Amino acid sequence: MRQKIALFGGTFDPLHNGHMVLAREFAARLGLDKVILMPTFVPPHKLKPDLAPAVDRMEMCRLACEPYPELEVSDLEINRRGASFTVVTLEQLKRQYPQADLYLLVGADMFLTLGSWHRFSDIAAMATLCAAPRDDVPAQQLREYAEELKKQGAVCVIEEIRTPCVSSTDIRHRAAAGEDVSDAVPAAVAAYIRDRDLYCENKTYRDVEEQYKAIIRGRLTPRRFEHSLAVAVQAEHLAKKYGADPDKARVAGLLHDILKDTDGDSQLQILQDFGILLDTVEKTAPKLWHARAGAVFVEHILGITDRDILDAVRYHTTGRAGMSLLEIILYLADFTSADRDYPDVEVLRRLTEEDLDKAMEYAVEYTIHDLREAGRAVQPDTLACFIEIMERMSSTHGKG
Repeated sequence: MRQKIALFGGTFDPLHNGHMVLAREFAARLGLDKVILMPTFVPPHKLKPDLAPAVDRMEMCRLACEPYPELEVSDLEINRRGASFTVVTLEQLKRQYPQADLYLLVGADMFLTLGSWHRFSDIAAMATLCAAPRDDVPAQQLREYAEELKKQGAVCVIEEIRTPCVSSTDIRHRAAAGEDVSDAVPAAVAAYIRDRDLYCENKTYRDVEEQYKAIIRGRLTPRRFEHSLAVAVQAEHLAKKYGADPDKARVAGLLHDILKDTDGDSQLQILQDFGILLDTVEKTAPKLWHARAGAVFVEHILGITDRDILDAVRYHTTGRAGMSLLEIILYLADFTSADRDYPDVEVLRRLTEEDLDKAMEYAVEYTIHDLREAGRAVQPDTLACFIEIMERMSSTHGKG
């Protein structure tokens, strides 16, 4: 008889009673031989500034699952380091258990994003996709989305499982405030959190930079990854020079091209999932999609809500009228990072060090000329940006 094995992955930061109920109920209802809980080293879809060390998350899972023979904990993704994609883990489990039927257990919120996951069609081909509703994600919403996934070849199981109303975020906040969290997590996990003072440290963007790097490294080619690092360095430099927030600038630089190497269909799917409509020019310019889709991804998938960072990512290819200082800095950092070697780069680097308006005038005019030479349309935001710069420069010179 073929084994039935489920993968239940996540940060488990910390693993809580809701996770436990979901794993054990699915095991019972689907007759699973085992459920493999697999803490990830760095989540590929989320940025978590208060992420506990991998060794602690692994140990909390082990302590919670110890009394239950149907639950197993794996360190496969933690040992892999970096950001792990579900499809890669499933492929490894497929090799490890060639005669098993695989299942993938997913939280209700993440289930609703499955269509945008890396190589989703391969995930659907390898595993049955399972989810259960919760208070803010009703069963009907899951079933409707499951129908859409089925059109892409997926097999989905939606089970009505009553899980405790708890969240890892709330548990971390309570633990940080010194509260007892034993009502929300297994007793052994509560003791572990208390004994090690987990989640008590406030972290900044700089503290989670390695997470940012791990996430983009998993999504970009080596060359694009190095470019992103270079843009981050240049953006931080310009921010310090002109009075913007250096940490925000560095984050925007690291993440600005996060979807640059993602295929166009997946970029469009992300935009569609979040109700974003492209204008006429954007529809015919696939090179522009990554910026808009990237901003949506950074906000809704990675969870960064700072509007200054999101707008900088959104407009780093086109510019726009009314750009913030951070938007201007990222736009120019992308043009002048150390890896750039186009003919006029040294001219623009010099202007960028002298005067942001003159640098923007040169950069946007360069972009417009390049587009016209290639016979491509100029995006309206780029034209509006250029007109605004010219008017400002004219006004400044007029006063002189």
